[in-house]
Amino acid sequence: MAIVGWLVALLLGIVLALFSVGNQQPATINVLGASYQNIPIWVVMLASAALGALMAIVISLVDRVRWYMASRFTKKVLTEHKKMIMQRDDRISELEQEVLRLRGAA
Repeated sequence: MAIVGWLVALLLGIVLALFSVGNQQPATINVLGASYQNIPIWVVMLASAALGALMAIVISLVDRVRWYMASRFTKKVLTEHKKMIMQRDDRISELEQEVLRLRGAA
């Protein structure tokens, strides 16, 4: 699955490079009220692609941290339940031995 991701990234990189070569003319960019003039379109596209990649990485990291915390909690609960089951089985064994002892005394 990782290979597919790398191939898609490579393909997008090639498309971005081809777009950059074909769009060298300067442009005026307005960002949050600030105006930037004579910036090549390929620089704007590269910055946009980098910002998009950064956003995807941050979202992915947040999701992975959330998954890690959930799995950690699940493991803790599972360990506690296993401990409770072992205690229950030990108590059942003790009670069965007590029943056998009491039946033998009667």
